[in-house]
Amino acid sequence: MSLLKPLSFAVLAATLTACAAPMQAAKQEPLNNEDWYQVRTDTQVFVFDDYQVFKDFLATGKAPVLRTLEEKDPAGQELILALRAEDEGKALEKISAYRFLKVAQPPADPFYGEVRKDGKIFVFKRYGDMQDAIKLGEPIFRYTDIGGGPDGKTVIYGLQKEEGRPEATIKQFKTKHM
Repeated sequence: MSLLKPLSFAVLAATLTACAAPMQAAKQEPLNNEDWYQVRTDTQVFVFDDYQVFKDFLATGKAPVLRTLEEKDPAGQELILALRAEDEGKALEKISAYRFLKVAQPPADPFYGEVRKDGKIFVFKRYGDMQDAIKLGEPIFRYTDIGGGPDGKTVIYGLQKEEGRPEATIKQFKTKHM
């Protein structure tokens, strides 16, 4: 009997260790799902999941990595991921910008998104509103701040029906860009 007790503890410890190992191996990277950005030209859509890369791109037109996808958006525009250098070798499914593009990643709450298009800045606090506006070309419900953006650009805030002036989102946008 005295030999069984230590042996059973050893088997129990080994079992617990074996069960814990797959959980550690399956530990996932952070989702990086708090924000998402797009810059849309007549022929291309640049997609970002990192604010600093987005901000640098706005200033220089360059990103550490530009990864052209072998597909186009519904309007026929070429899709390009603008990424951090450390994301260069990652599989597409591990890149947040791509997962957001494919509607395969849940957004964080709170969420922040921007689309730059036709000299206007569209700002969203909900991923679903952003997706709808991308499909339709503009948000259905909006608050427009003419000349309220950098260099006097018009900023259009996506809203939900009967939602008032989005004070918190305006403040967040101005903190990022003004």
